[in-house]
Amino acid sequence: MSLEDRARKLVGHLQTVMEEAEAVDKKDSAVREKLTWQERRVLRAVSREDCCSMSTLADKICLTLSSVTGLIDRLVDRKLVKRDRSSEDRRVVQVELTEHGRALNEEAMEGPTRFSRELLKGLNAEEQESLLALFRKISERIESEKKAA
Repeated sequence: MSLEDRARKLVGHLQTVMEEAEAVDKKDSAVREKLTWQERRVLRAVSREDCCSMSTLADKICLTLSSVTGLIDRLVDRKLVKRDRSSEDRRVVQVELTEHGRALNEEAMEGPTRFSRELLKGLNAEEQESLLALFRKISERIESEKKAA
């Protein structure tokens, strides 16, 4: 099988998994009533770092800076995130989760975590570790390429 054929198969498998993961996420009515899908994306992205600049956040979730600004405004009003100017460069606006934002993000992650746990149950411990190692390697490459760009 050629690399092109393997790439197409991977796309199909990833789409199946991502579609199901998004469906699980959208079915969680308790979280859906508290956060829009875009707000959940912001909380997840910010939660991966202690502090995130607005421009980095926009890049991570593939939205314009003005769209992210509107989302952050709403989340600040709801006390889910706080926004401050960087002490090193006053032009840079940093965003971080509040305690309430962290708690709501954890609640929002329960469905996807449950989904992932069910996926992993179909694999033995060695296969689970292999899968995680491969995804870690792919993720690290993606992050490395982003930084180089």
